Amino acid sequence: MAILPRHIDDAAKAKALYLDNLKPEEAKADWLFAVREARDFASNALRASNYLRDIAAALTVDARHSLVFRQLLSPPLSQDQFKLVCPEWSKTSENSGKALSEAAARSTATAIYSRLDYTLAPWITGRRAATRSDITLFLKVVAVLLAMQRIQTARRKRLANEQEDAVVSLLGQYGWTRLPSKTIDIRAAVPAKHFMHKTRFATATTTPQEVDIACGLPKTYVLAMECKVTNDETNSVKRINDVLKKAEAWKKHWGTFVITAALLQGVIAPKDVQRLTDADVEVFWSHDLENFMQWLAEKL
Repeated sequence: MAILPRHIDDAAKAKALYLDNLKPEEAKADWLFAVREARDFASNALRASNYLRDIAAALTVDARHSLVFRQLLSPPLSQDQFKLVCPEWSKTSENSGKALSEAAARSTATAIYSRLDYTLAPWITGRRAATRSDITLFLKVVAVLLAMQRIQTARRKRLANEQEDAVVSLLGQYGWTRLPSKTIDIRAAVPAKHFMHKTRFATATTTPQEVDIACGLPKTYVLAMECKVTNDETNSVKRINDVLKKAEAWKKHWGTFVITAALLQGVIAPKDVQRLTDADVEVFWSHDLENFMQWLAEKL
């Protein structure tokens, strides 16, 4: 199906605004945020593993520590690359924080130790306690390595927070009432002209799916809106797929009583916007929030 011209125009506007947002001040703020976050990750992994002496123990508590450990390899490995050298390791567990089994943790630790850059942890080969200068250098180097990978995520998080805050603020200005977030498991949970921020919708076959903004409409209809900021067209595929997955789960459980919407911002391929509308997902843009409010007004 041909891509609608309006999708091409809106995607071009969103991209131009995203590029305008990449000013030196904002870019520096994103980088410093990513470094601070990465330093916290590295510090937690260091303590959980008894300063790298027991990596397996850390992974049986929280597999997210492997995000840090992968940066210590020579050279560092991506998730897909590490999965090739250690099939027992779980990419899903690292992403979710689920603990690895003891067997998987031991295999993962063995793979890490075999490729570890011991210049980052000289106390291990020196069979001594880590000094303050050892830890300072370790955190400095690992934080930069990890932040280089996570800078795009940091930028997207900042923009996503601003995007959601703008929607919440605008709803309040138009007289919408904010309700405490809770799992929505009955049709009348969100009355007309009320909304929830960061709540969950029950589904029939999966765990409750989180939604960024839930707006109550007349006759117990609810708009479930996902706010999506993307850094590039490749990233947009993942974000759009997330919306489509949730839309399908909600449709199976709620039928037409849940209307799925996506609020888009950043660099998004017009073909991905088309995929949303083809799946009956309402599409709105952060650069035209008034259109979203007009849509809501017409539904009331």
